[in-house]
Amino acid sequence: MTIVQHDILNALSDWGDSLIAISRAYEDNGLGSARAIAEQTLDKLYGFELGPVLFKPTLSGGPQTFRLTKIGALSYFIG
Repeated sequence: MTIVQHDILNALSDWGDSLIAISRAYEDNGLGSARAIAEQTLDKLYGFELGPVLFKPTLSGGPQTFRLTKIGALSYFIG
């Protein structure tokens, strides 16, 4: 499968829209709602079910530079 520029732009748009949705869910309905949206984001945009993922949060460093599990990645979105 070839990845083309259109695929990348769609993924970036989906990611940005998801961050806004997580924030809105938290503001409107609290942490449980934000967590549900964040979990849906991870399921949609990352391949944790396919095998190991090196999830690197923005500006991360030290022993938690990469989050290797879905739970670790989830903590980036809902901390």
